[in-house]
Amino acid sequence: MSVHLKIEDSHEGLVATILQRDGVGKVVGKPSVFLVESTEEAKQQAKMLTRSLGLGGYGFIDKTGASNALRPRLMPGIGKSI
Repeated sequence: MSVHLKIEDSHEGLVATILQRDGVGKVVGKPSVFLVESTEEAKQQAKMLTRSLGLGGYGFIDKTGASNALRPRLMPGIGKSI
């Protein structure tokens, strides 16, 4: 079993996806997808899941331009970033 974290930019902010994979790489269960303020917040979520499963670490894929910067998020119905 392994845990994989993928972070991507979207028009609403950073989207983090956490997947659990079995020994042959097949996704187990339903992926968790959520908006985060920073890559550090997403890493904390992945770290908590990894530890709760008794695993030593997790895979990380950063598909964003900048990794640690806080990014503006769009508020629903407003249309401008804050």
